[in-house]
Amino acid sequence: MTRLEKLGHNVLFVDPPINTGRLFMRQILQGKWSPLKLLTKTQKMGNVLVFSPLDFSPAHEKHAELHAKAIQNATKKFFNPDRNTILWIYHVEIAGLDQYLKYIEHDFLVYDCVDNYAGFPKYSTPEKKDAINKKEQGLAMRANVVFSTAPGLVEKLKKFNSNVYFTPNVGDYPKFFDIKARIRNYPEDIKSIPHPIVGFYGAVDNYKFDRELMKKIVTDYPKYSFVIIGPIALKDREGSLEELGLGGLPNLHYLGTKPFSEIHNYVAAFDATIIPYRLNDYTVGGCFPVKFHEGLAAGLPTIVTDLPAYAPFADVCYIAKSYNEFSQFVRKALEDDSLERRMARQKVAKSNDWDGKVERMLRIIGDLLKK
Repeated sequence: MTRLEKLGHNVLFVDPPINTGRLFMRQILQGKWSPLKLLTKTQKMGNVLVFSPLDFSPAHEKHAELHAKAIQNATKKFFNPDRNTILWIYHVEIAGLDQYLKYIEHDFLVYDCVDNYAGFPKYSTPEKKDAINKKEQGLAMRANVVFSTAPGLVEKLKKFNSNVYFTPNVGDYPKFFDIKARIRNYPEDIKSIPHPIVGFYGAVDNYKFDRELMKKIVTDYPKYSFVIIGPIALKDREGSLEELGLGGLPNLHYLGTKPFSEIHNYVAAFDATIIPYRLNDYTVGGCFPVKFHEGLAAGLPTIVTDLPAYAPFADVCYIAKSYNEFSQFVRKALEDDSLERRMARQKVAKSNDWDGKVERMLRIIGDLLKK
């Protein structure tokens, strides 16, 4: 969003609709809704206009039509009529998607696919999987271009659209580059943890995070410190280390959830980073964690499970095909680290940053608009 603005584009970003219930009241109390935002549902920041729709009832499909018409009115005031309007959809699950496509006038439609939605636990029956797959298929067929962040997503979506491009997730290179050399004063809650520190940050979702693998490596290396940062999500509620079966491990430190604006300060204290994800329909079919390239940008040895998305980067990470291999790689990664290896990781991360990804996507869109 901000990179598009810096390139001279007006951007209207639409937040997912929220109900006027507890979450909304919490945001009110946190000061996130000014009187003007409450009145207009919009907030302007430079050439970015953020539209935050509110649903006042469970009739989400009907609300979608109202939201779409409000967005269309906002585009008339905010966009230059002499320039092409690109409708960029990445939230295929949004209620009333057809209403947005119908009422928001556009010259070009992008479907930016970042997840294998049918692999989410909430689509637990064949009927639910079929419904979300059909919704996604319809969007892919209507789109002028489809971007996909994982090889499995490309394979799935190219059946419905001839313009499907593999645009893997990337990291915030400037934020994480050489962070260990730039930050020496670590946050208080990690400062006293003994090194070496092997860290993970991100959502600890039960359907992605492999708790058994985590328990194995923590118990295999009692003299290493392992740090987890992020929310623990068990189904639809917040969980704990004990519920994950990871309680009572003296060398495992759970630091809770941290704002992304602070994460790099913690990564600076890591000696290696891990992404211990399960191999299932969701992860194998369409998962490529953004944190992968952030760890590389920091120069950190990175150990991952055998997801297809990592295959092109086998030279700069450790891809484990079993629990035992993952455990062995943790030790090997720390013992074999060197300046040469850190520079190789950072070189790959630099060529996989957001500026490069946005530039490539815009180039593809521009070429297709010329046809």
